[in-house]
Amino acid sequence: MLSTYGILLKFYAIFFLYSYNLSVDSAVSVEENYYNGFSLLYNNGNHEAFSTVLEKDMYSYPKECYEILESFSQSASNLTMCSIINARPVRLCEKCVDHYVCFHNKYQELLKTVVNGTSCRSVFMSHDRLNVVLQYHDSISAVWEKGNCNNCFNWTDDKPVIKNDINHFIKLFNDTMNCFSNNYDPESNNTVCEKCMQFYLQLDSFYATLSTDSIGVDSVCMDIVDSMNATRSIWSKTFNCCKLRRTPEIVFLCSAGVISLLPLIFYISVRYCGPIRDLPQVLKQSRIKQTILRSINSRED
Repeated sequence: MLSTYGILLKFYAIFFLYSYNLSVDSAVSVEENYYNGFSLLYNNGNHEAFSTVLEKDMYSYPKECYEILESFSQSASNLTMCSIINARPVRLCEKCVDHYVCFHNKYQELLKTVVNGTSCRSVFMSHDRLNVVLQYHDSISAVWEKGNCNNCFNWTDDKPVIKNDINHFIKLFNDTMNCFSNNYDPESNNTVCEKCMQFYLQLDSFYATLSTDSIGVDSVCMDIVDSMNATRSIWSKTFNCCKLRRTPEIVFLCSAGVISLLPLIFYISVRYCGPIRDLPQVLKQSRIKQTILRSINSRED
């Protein structure tokens, strides 16, 4: 019985080793054939034929769609480069509007074009989780929209025209900057502060009318916001012109402090002044007299 069992074990061991060697040899053979095949393909110059096959498969969709895609990718590249170059100071809306119009139009063309019943949109979108075309369009557009750049322009027939109030702000801004430049004195800022005060106040007041909030982040395009922030920084930090407004502010604060102390002063005077201090005793005596008079009147009755 034991000998029979040993014979079976030897048989299974030999069968296992044979099967393993066969599978390894097959895997090596397949791998060698795989690489040899590609080696022969490129060494024999057949890579051109292979590229032709790929190109034919690529253009199984309408070639016009790929031409639009190339134009869209170029417009996206131009807008991205323009945005980065005009990051500081922010002139994105002003300098890159033409690139944005081209980018927007090419994307719309890609969405709407249909060639022989095939939509270009169906070719390039929603085929995989990357969705590259849509993702890049949304990310690039997000920069433009976050800067409220569309609010700098009136859009007529998709052609941007700068709004009148934006032009007026630009004029006031340029006048203020020219005043700063013409009156700046490195030794003393009093001249530029006095002579440019009116220009600065006009600019600041007009900027406040462009938005419903004091910051302007809700609707004012970023070019204007950045220009105003830069002007305020120069006025207050570089020229230190805000010191001219300190005297009125001090007077106001002192007046507010005195008015706030009046109730406290009144309370102290009522609590500790002589005649007023004796008032409780007087009231007490008057109550006693009233009690005596009432008792006398009740007896007479």
